[in-house]
Amino acid sequence: MNIDNMMTRVRVNNEIDLCEIVAGKNKRVADIRHRIESALQYARVSYFLDWREPGFFKKVFAKKRPKWVFRINSAQLDDALRVIEDLELTESEVRILGDRGRSQSIYAE
Repeated sequence: MNIDNMMTRVRVNNEIDLCEIVAGKNKRVADIRHRIESALQYARVSYFLDWREPGFFKKVFAKKRPKWVFRINSAQLDDALRVIEDLELTESEVRILGDRGRSQSIYAE
């Protein structure tokens, strides 16, 4: 017996990087992170935060800082991009990641 429903067409491991916070100051990073989290929750877009810590040499010599990366399900990409667009964040605050995210310009000009 073959039952075809919405869940049978769902792929596993289809998470993609939505955006990363690139603001410099720690307090500003927290504010942006909370704004994005609240907006994604309001729009019912499931996400999780990925904390990316640079290696020792990148921290010391290149002055790289840790990054927050929002990861979402690829099926919700359009909704998530719409949410990020509505927040009117600048390119210096948030960098859009992912294949379809790079091709779209959502930043206020």
